Amino acid sequence: MYVRIKKAFEYRNERGEKITAPRGWIGELPEEHGKAALASGHAVPGDPRALPGEPPVGDEPDLDAMTRAELDKLAAERGIDVSKAKNKDEVIAALRSSAA
Repeated sequence: MYVRIKKAFEYRNERGEKITAPRGWIGELPEEHGKAALASGHAVPGDPRALPGEPPVGDEPDLDAMTRAELDKLAAERGIDVSKAKNKDEVIAALRSSAA
């Protein structure tokens, strides 16, 4: 199953070895593990024709998959003051409201 990993996903292969698919990885997982990654929110369906790379200009990054530090950096780059934000959700809300 072809997927794009939103947050690191761990599973065991057929030999019992621990495998970690890192955030941002796009590729094929064994069917059962792909379904588990999708169901748990660790992955979204991937397009095997798409090549990994920079998102197209104008596309909003996946804010929910970003860390608080990454969100703070993005807010600073956009000139958005998030110093009073208490958590990641408040930073995301500020970023989304400024984009609207």
